[in-house]
Amino acid sequence: MTGRIKTVVLVDLPREKSSGGHVKYWERVAQAAVAGAADDIDLTVYFSGAAGEEILSPQVRYRYLPPVFSTERLKFLPYVPAHTDLAGFHPALAAELPAYDVIHTTDACFAFARTAERVARWNNIPLVTSFHTDTPAYTEIFTRQTLVHLLGRRVGLFIADKIGVAAREGRKKQKRVKAHLRACAAILAMRDEDRALAHSVGADGKVRPMRLGVDKKMFTPDAADRAGIERDYGIASGKCLVLFVGRVDAGKNALMLAQACAQAIAQGANLHLLMAGLGPQSDEIKKTLGGDVTLAGWVEPQALPRLYASVDCLAIASDVEIGGMIGLEALSAGCPVLVSRHSGVAQACSASQAMHMMESGADAWARGLRDLAGDAEHRASLRAAALEFRQTRLAGWDDVLRQDFAPVWREAAKKRG
Repeated sequence: MTGRIKTVVLVDLPREKSSGGHVKYWERVAQAAVAGAADDIDLTVYFSGAAGEEILSPQVRYRYLPPVFSTERLKFLPYVPAHTDLAGFHPALAAELPAYDVIHTTDACFAFARTAERVARWNNIPLVTSFHTDTPAYTEIFTRQTLVHLLGRRVGLFIADKIGVAAREGRKKQKRVKAHLRACAAILAMRDEDRALAHSVGADGKVRPMRLGVDKKMFTPDAADRAGIERDYGIASGKCLVLFVGRVDAGKNALMLAQACAQAIAQGANLHLLMAGLGPQSDEIKKTLGGDVTLAGWVEPQALPRLYASVDCLAIASDVEIGGMIGLEALSAGCPVLVSRHSGVAQACSASQAMHMMESGADAWARGLRDLAGDAEHRASLRAAALEFRQTRLAGWDDVLRQDFAPVWREAAKKRG
């Protein structure tokens, strides 16, 4: 093959200012491509949205296609973290994909990915995928939430858990993921369980490593302003300040974290929870913690470095997170992280003393928060470890593109018929 490798990445989500880490991950990779991290790659990233194109550079662009059947149409759903396309086939996308040398999917279950499977097979285009969201786990969580919303807690939980509807829906998505993995020439993953899933379908030779990147110039300890944060958010000085960043919902275990904080405070911990994000559990969290929580709502990305650098720790309570960027952003700013042991973030930084692994459940988190709040020396050692991690182990987004994705795309492109 001569010339640049025409690579398309499919992100079946809308690109908005409030978009989560899945969208932001590919924004960062695209910016690395604009900066010239892989000059032989011509990169197009597709998002869901009003039809159009956004040119970032002569060889990097975003394209937008309207969904065929968006979850936004399902008005009975109580809450959807980000709308996606449930259609089994996307004709407009199918018409455009044959122009590319490599097709890269970022999920396995929705319209873009399912269309990509068929077009890749019809046109002998290599198909690559990467894990960004644990769709089976989220499906189980939000199936349970929807049943409770529609039928009430008692009946909803009976159908979800006793009859097993929530788990069954999760298994359906797992089956779909496996089918997609079988169709791929290469699979990029961060978590051990995702690599194990790929191996379970006979993809032993296809699995490649994938990392999170971070902008060390943006996320820096120099942004610290503890007095300013306490003033701006009305937080009393002297508290152990715990930060949560993300959707305030069940998938992120936001309410569980608040309940753990309440337990720790009842046991004597002098702490305050600062939550940066929006979501359906905000009201219940306020009832749980009262004046011991600040619900900051949506926080602009450029304001996050100041938060990370100023608080005592970041709490990532989700058990199903694959690769939340907030963990590395916090470490880059010198902020220690409390993280679920089951999170992909924990696996990405398992050797760092600045990332304290937590078992699941409010009781375990309450113990960890209480111990942290009561031990200033331990907090200082965690912060020192975060600064050491920043200096020695953090990869930039140019590294992620140049070392993780570009070699896989080059290898895949050689298989184009």
